[in-house]
Amino acid sequence: MCNKLGESNFSDRSMNMTRISAYTQAALTTMAAIQLFAPLATAEVNSLCNTGQTSRTASNCTGVLVTPNPQGGGPTRDGSWALAYPFPSLLSADYGPCQLVNFVPAWVDTPNSDWLPNSASLASEWITPYAGETNIAAGWYFYGIKFPVPSELPGGIVPTSVTISGQLSSDNATIRMYLRSPARGRTCSAVTLPVPINTDLDWNKWVDFSFTQPVSAGVDADLLVLVLNEWNTGLANGTSPAGLRIEFFPSSEFH
Repeated sequence: MCNKLGESNFSDRSMNMTRISAYTQAALTTMAAIQLFAPLATAEVNSLCNTGQTSRTASNCTGVLVTPNPQGGGPTRDGSWALAYPFPSLLSADYGPCQLVNFVPAWVDTPNSDWLPNSASLASEWITPYAGETNIAAGWYFYGIKFPVPSELPGGIVPTSVTISGQLSSDNATIRMYLRSPARGRTCSAVTLPVPINTDLDWNKWVDFSFTQPVSAGVDADLLVLVLNEWNTGLANGTSPAGLRIEFFPSSEFH
């Protein structure tokens, strides 16, 4: 009888261990599935403001557009976007746009009649050099905006990169975009986009763009945009209007 009882107890324990093992395996499989399909932590770039807006708060854009200056120039400036000064910038093989350090707030003027009208979108306006919608000097115009990178994303994840997506219009062509961040050695380097990003006649249409680049958590980064104002051969002095308009999509995010 003892032997039979012993055999019965061993069989029960064996069956229980089999059940426990099955439950454990099922739990591990469920956890693995949750980890596999759980979305990565991301956060919108709320401090990357469209052109033409009032000054942002510490962490967010206002979404409020300024009242543009009349054509011919005025005192109204963009709240976040700046322009390398003096302008146009003198660039060469030995002195590139990343070496420009002096910036002033960009002006917000009533656009040239040939440009994409402000009524095309209520989210942005054109920024310019002073009276840029009139005929001004040909050359390089370098615009920039500084934006903070959060120390952590929802769930405590530390951001390591940013995706910036949007649409732009410019006069003339937007040649390149650059990103400056400690993650890139604190130098600004050109991002991977077509060169030029739009053509020299795209001042009356939107052109989409999107790129992903590394950033460092908890510090500021700079988005920089290089626009070439080409000489108008129809004018004796070679001048031409110059301006930039950018809107960012909600798909722009840290991750």
